[in-house]
Amino acid sequence: MHGPPRRLVFIPNAVTAANIAVGFLAMLAAADGRFELAVYLLFVCIFLDMADGRLARALKVTSKFGQEMDSLSDTVSFCVAPAFLVQRAVLAPLEGVGVAVAMLYILAGVYRLARFNLTSDEHTKARKTLGTPTPIAAGYIMVLVLMRDHVPVPAGAALVLVMGMLMVSRIQLPELHGKSIVTRMMWVGLLSYAAVLVWPNWYTVIFWNVWNVLVLIVAHREDRRMELSEST
Repeated sequence: MHGPPRRLVFIPNAVTAANIAVGFLAMLAAADGRFELAVYLLFVCIFLDMADGRLARALKVTSKFGQEMDSLSDTVSFCVAPAFLVQRAVLAPLEGVGVAVAMLYILAGVYRLARFNLTSDEHTKARKTLGTPTPIAAGYIMVLVLMRDHVPVPAGAALVLVMGMLMVSRIQLPELHGKSIVTRMMWVGLLSYAAVLVWPNWYTVIFWNVWNVLVLIVAHREDRRMELSEST
């Protein structure tokens, strides 16, 4: 029995290409000083990044090529574009130091993506991932840009560095995978993040972060439960 036509691989690859294109448009918007527009374009990139892998697995056209192209798109949309945006919108007063901070963020993101490609299976979606994914790190950078009038520049630079360190760290975080309670909570978290982008204020930001902590707590409890059930 033959599998799905290989020409279907064009569909997820086109979504990945769109991710690159929209990421580039976000950089153009940032260069013009339209920082909010750049943030919203990068939010579109997050959905495109979520869609391409799911389409590839649904159509059964996953490949190493697709995985590599996805990482290249993430480099543009979640490493270079957020770094350029935050340097222009937040870190510019720090001059050379701000440029260095943005560059360190890019290098951390590229390292994280290279490590992911070496340790992951292009055909399956893992339940957990090593280090903070680049879209999540970019998500925090995007919120920082929206809240830039309420955050001191040194604190903004510190956040960028923290996100870089978390990307290269060895902490294990849950992925959107299957239909578990953790996955459902992560979808709620994505909705709360959308609320932050629509209504950027400390109330929505705090709720989003508190929810993220709850997701991590529940994910840890689920891991412990699975370990106990496997050992009995």
